[in-house]
Amino acid sequence: MPESMKTTFGLKSSRATEHDRAPVMMSLFPVKGFLGTGAPFAADFNLVMQFILGAALIAGVFFAKQKRFRAHGVCQTTVLLVNLLMIGLVMGPSFQQQLRPHLPKVFHRFYYAVAMTHTLVGIAAETLGLYIVVVAGTNLLPQWLCFTHWKRWMWVEATLWSIVLVSGVGTYYAWYVAPFG
Repeated sequence: MPESMKTTFGLKSSRATEHDRAPVMMSLFPVKGFLGTGAPFAADFNLVMQFILGAALIAGVFFAKQKRFRAHGVCQTTVLLVNLLMIGLVMGPSFQQQLRPHLPKVFHRFYYAVAMTHTLVGIAAETLGLYIVVVAGTNLLPQWLCFTHWKRWMWVEATLWSIVLVSGVGTYYAWYVAPFG
């Protein structure tokens, strides 16, 4: 791969312009990753963080099963907010650089399709998670916008997060392992 095609996040479209470059915050990260896969540091760091967040989500499920709902809420909300930070620092800029310029053809190649699937399901999971936090932790919404079947919505959210984690690993593989293998 030509050196001009590499970015802080990995591959870069030849059509990308100067305004598509990584934000200043990402320039604080080293460029080279630490997992030995060809991925940049930001992608490696994000992958590790997502596994940590996944473990924390499982811990939150155990809190709920033990009827420790305050601990459950704090754990799950913390995971949601840390993930939102990771979206803003790593995944959003990566989407802007590597996926957005190719949106018309995203489902024709695995490289783009897995990332777009991850993006769409990730948006749904993060949005539903934020909605659950607002409903469970505040009185901001009118009663008719609040749900009552908590377990059902929590299982939907857990299912979405599972799909997001698997598709995120798939994205990491397609973007950073397969091209260098």
